[in-house]
Amino acid sequence: MRQRKLTFALLLALVLIFAGCKSESPTAPPLGTGGGGSVTPPTNASITVHASNSNPVVNSTSVITATVTSNGSNVANGTGVQFTTSLAGSTFTDTGTTSTIKTTTNGVATATLTSSSAGTATVTATVNNASGSTEVTFSAGSVTPPPVSTTPTITSVTPATGLPTGGQRVTITGTNFNEPVRVLFDTGSGTPKEAAVASVSATQLVVLTPSIDLGTGQTQAADIIVITQAGSAAEQRVVKSGGFTFEAAILTPAIRAVEPTSGPVSGGTRITIIGDGFQQPVQVFFGSAEAQVISVTFNQIIVMSPPGRDTTPDGSGTVTGPVDIKVVNVNSNTNTSFTGGFRYTPKMQITTVGPTEGPFTGGTRVRIDGIGFDDPVGVVIGGVAAQVISVSGTEIVAITSPVNLNSCGDVTGPIVVGNTNNGDTATGPDFIYRVPKPLIVNISNPNNLGGTATITVFNALGFPRITIGGVSVSVTATVVNPDGTTTFTVQLPPTIKLQTTSCPAGGTAQIPTAFDVAYTSATTGCTDTSPSGITVLPPATPLLFLNPPTFQPFTATITPNVAPAPPFPGTSVTPSATQTVNIVNNGSAPLTITGITDNGAPACARFSPLPPPATFPLNLNQCEAFPLIEQYFGQTTQGSETCTITISTNAGNKTLLLVGTSQ
Repeated sequence: MRQRKLTFALLLALVLIFAGCKSESPTAPPLGTGGGGSVTPPTNASITVHASNSNPVVNSTSVITATVTSNGSNVANGTGVQFTTSLAGSTFTDTGTTSTIKTTTNGVATATLTSSSAGTATVTATVNNASGSTEVTFSAGSVTPPPVSTTPTITSVTPATGLPTGGQRVTITGTNFNEPVRVLFDTGSGTPKEAAVASVSATQLVVLTPSIDLGTGQTQAADIIVITQAGSAAEQRVVKSGGFTFEAAILTPAIRAVEPTSGPVSGGTRITIIGDGFQQPVQVFFGSAEAQVISVTFNQIIVMSPPGRDTTPDGSGTVTGPVDIKVVNVNSNTNTSFTGGFRYTPKMQITTVGPTEGPFTGGTRVRIDGIGFDDPVGVVIGGVAAQVISVSGTEIVAITSPVNLNSCGDVTGPIVVGNTNNGDTATGPDFIYRVPKPLIVNISNPNNLGGTATITVFNALGFPRITIGGVSVSVTATVVNPDGTTTFTVQLPPTIKLQTTSCPAGGTAQIPTAFDVAYTSATTGCTDTSPSGITVLPPATPLLFLNPPTFQPFTATITPNVAPAPPFPGTSVTPSATQTVNIVNNGSAPLTITGITDNGAPACARFSPLPPPATFPLNLNQCEAFPLIEQYFGQTTQGSETCTITISTNAGNKTLLLVGTSQ
């Protein structure tokens, strides 16, 4: 009793201490208990919920106020109020979650709500079994459209070239061309020259170019400056750097570079001539032969090289070696020559190749002889790019790369050489990527069922797959032999089905069986099969088999005394017919019968005598049998007798039941 009083006093002291504690953000009390557990939850509370801002923008806040009364009066201070929000993305700022608990002061509890997403949140305040709610809709906020740009832009100038004498009509396309507009052409040599504006729209200006002095040059690039709302406080400008080029009426061409610098004498090489002063129409000559012109700009001409011809009157011969390139501006009859600018090479030819075959794994060093080889070159051998080792005008040395195989067959394809610079090509003889075919050269024999066997294969490349009798086997060891063969050790599956023979006395016995062995390279897909290549032996164990498995019931016939007059003969019994159960060895190892014993004397004495003990132990080879013959002699009184016979062997024991009836 004294201990109980002391415990109660301590509990009362703790309650008084907690009742005197107060905090603005207490640890969340259980719903309806108030802070610290010191306030009794009101049972008939009424809650009014109000939001300081019912339509805040995303990421701003709204203060939720819950006024809680009971019977018309404010609830006690410290009453717990649970606030929850339904909008995904909205949280209370003090917890960062969708729920918080606050306590009342003078009947009021507040919580601050925010949201990272737009939508309407239903905020519910709950005290005990009473609740109230209000809605707060967060909006994405108003978006002020950016001010419309008035800055002018230039997107194109047509045409982009003209004579230095000026007066050429030029169209400038862009945006925000607000009048009044001025257009200046600035060559960078002094004060910009102003163009005459012919027409103006918001997106297009038409001007007449001013005249300039080219001096000794042939061309002069000019920046185009467009000034909008000229002369006003809102004046703006845009510059198109190098937007227009003034060109002399008569241009003198100049060649700076040629790419490529060589090509076959048969022509047809695409040539780029780089320089300046090129003015359509142009003619381009390689020596005395005229080239086909593809395109012309001020500083670039693209042509197809003509066939190389000599300078004989009829031009019927061919020429190899360097020739001059001549460009003629037809209208002005100005021209320039690039001495030795192009070199004609003999038409590429492949004369001999060796070797013309190698392994599909690559690495074969191939020598290609011929003419017209011009470094750099590309070499494709049998459809696969080869590694080029060396190049001269008459010889290429390359190394074959590995090929991807889709089947076991060899891969064949031509040898092709191409000059990288001028595109000249030549095709040589076919190259054969040889795929070695596997050959099973040896198999260990015979082998025990469930044991291991060794299989030796020539040309065993890549990952091996081996089947025996169509059944996949596991490779447990791999040895590469000095003669290039590979020996695989495999695990023979114990479930492989052996052939059987019927034993004359009953049952079947497993016999050594030959199976096909197949090796397949998973890398090449090539396979080889050795028909009946492996012999699997049955387990070397005896197997006891009884045929039939049991004796049928025996019946002896009683003959009673039925003579009409003396002398009276005694009652007699006729024995049952004999029955035989063959003890057969269905195994591959000798079956040893160590004994045949009976149990159930004296009843067993009325069955036929067992074989004399001197015959045991008795060994039976596969399919050999020992006949166990039994006969019931019976008794002169009606009834049944039971006896058991146990056969003991090295393959286990069997017990037979003998049931005899006299009647």
